[in-house]
Amino acid sequence: MKLVTTLITDIEITSTMDVSRENDAYNIGKQKLPQNIRIAAGSWLLSSDSHYNARLSVLTYVFNLVIGKLPKLTFWYLVGNSAWQEDTRIIRHKGLWRGLYSRGVDVTHYSDSREEMILLNGKVKFFGAKLISELSIQSVVKALTKEHCSYLIAVPEGTDVNDILRFGWEVFDGFDKNILQYVIENSGLIFKPVGGFDDPQSGFVGLGDPELVRNIV
Repeated sequence: MKLVTTLITDIEITSTMDVSRENDAYNIGKQKLPQNIRIAAGSWLLSSDSHYNARLSVLTYVFNLVIGKLPKLTFWYLVGNSAWQEDTRIIRHKGLWRGLYSRGVDVTHYSDSREEMILLNGKVKFFGAKLISELSIQSVVKALTKEHCSYLIAVPEGTDVNDILRFGWEVFDGFDKNILQYVIENSGLIFKPVGGFDDPQSGFVGLGDPELVRNIV
């Protein structure tokens, strides 16, 4: 464990090179992980009276850390529908982003936006991605907190994120196995907010190949 001093306060950083083994950073049972892939994790936590303020400070720090250490990576906000919807003209017209906007979720300052629809047994789900910048961080923290079926990923420039959007993912307290495998196989990192409403600390956890995680912890 180590402490990093920011302009606001101290971020507590822990890491593990194998999330399937007991550790202080982040634990995932082997049955919830893609087969034959070793996954490391870094955890960045901050004590604050406001989970939003803590996550905002942590993500700003992590975003700049990744861009500085791994400049070939680009950040995408990923989000999808958690429940299947009836396949109607209105639902198709709203799609993902219009539907999120109507609920107050609006990721700003993006330079690319993608959306895919999955149709199954007469019902639909939408999955999308936005290529974000540092100016997007405030809106991304709000979106990640509000939408449980969402992630932040950092993948090499030029990665076709539509590949994972076409398959989609499920809502879990942790990380969906499909999206984990996609990110790891594409030499990327995946992030999600942590810290419950009654936890004194909150922030982000990031998963990836051990070599990538070593670069940012």
